[in-house]
Amino acid sequence: MRSMIVDDDEMGRMMLATLLEEFGHCDQAANGKDALALFDRTVEEGVPYDLICLDIIMPVMDGTETLRQLRERDQQQGLRTKVFMISACSSPQDIEDAFFEGDCDDYVVKPFRRDVLIEMLTRYNLI
Repeated sequence: MRSMIVDDDEMGRMMLATLLEEFGHCDQAANGKDALALFDRTVEEGVPYDLICLDIIMPVMDGTETLRQLRERDQQQGLRTKVFMISACSSPQDIEDAFFEGDCDDYVVKPFRRDVLIEMLTRYNLI
């Protein structure tokens, strides 16, 4: 599995990367702008991401805008990258916005639990 974590919190990225690297290559980006550049590069190289874990609140470009642009790129390339939104916000409205407005595949509440994340990866046939 090839994955990318997009989060402005370095410690959060490192903790999630430790788990995802058990299953394959994992890139990291601190904001949406950098994430889109990495995404474009992997598509050009012919090895697109299987999963992107995307924080909602970030500087430079937030997760909602990043996801919108990722979905546009997916459509242009004929892809459907799995995207899990990650956030400390767990209100029903936040989750609803991520699914219905953002078109994410799933939602992970920080701090994440290893067993829950592994179950999600399994459910989406990523591992």
